[in-house]
Amino acid sequence: MKFKIAAFSIAAIVVVAITGFHSTQSQTKKAVTDSTLSDSERDLLSEINLARAHPLTYASYLEKLRPMFDGKQYKESNGNSFTTEEGWSAVDDAIAFLRAAKPSGPLAISRGLCLAAVAHVKDQSATGSTGHKGSDSTFLEQRLKPYGAWDGGIGENITYGNESARERLLTWLIDDGVPSRGHRRRLLSGDYRAAGISCGPHPEFGAMCVLTLAGGFTDVQAATSTANKPTTTKTTSGNTNSRIKSRKM
Repeated sequence: MKFKIAAFSIAAIVVVAITGFHSTQSQTKKAVTDSTLSDSERDLLSEINLARAHPLTYASYLEKLRPMFDGKQYKESNGNSFTTEEGWSAVDDAIAFLRAAKPSGPLAISRGLCLAAVAHVKDQSATGSTGHKGSDSTFLEQRLKPYGAWDGGIGENITYGNESARERLLTWLIDDGVPSRGHRRRLLSGDYRAAGISCGPHPEFGAMCVLTLAGGFTDVQAATSTANKPTTTKTTSGNTNSRIKSRKM
């Protein structure tokens, strides 16, 4: 898919303060402690976990966008405008989804899922390509196998451009032009409990981020240790019986 998925530039709209929300946001960010993540990666993961915990808050953010739409035309506060695929209907659909959504627990960082995300970012940073298919024709399932084994389903979201963490997240939640709303559903699904994330440069769009998801994930090293020590309990980042899988950006 040769386009930048991040379409809605809404930083000026969605920074509305909500009573009690900032303290929750701070607590959520403190829970993301993996020292290998960059600031932009931690910010995006924190934003995702906030949306999972407080879907109604993010519905209120999206409601603030209504005055910016005229049919399928979206006009930014700085005067720039562009044509969306669905117009306000996609945002309205996202609002309804968020209002009905039940809060989900935070995604736990998985080393193996992160390594798969890093591999895809490095590949596309070098080639300038987009989408889920690697330059070696692999998809997420093949990229994950060298790093461990997953429980339940797996999924992948990708975004391109120099947007903020919240802009990236809201673009996935809106899911303009994606009939399945796969990005939105993956982000808020309680079936996913483990995540990997990587952000890096992209020669065409400036930057990109890859989010990999699984019901749970056991790293190769952890699996080897378990095999060598039968009495040791296997540790994973989560568990689910879901069989969701995606190849959409």
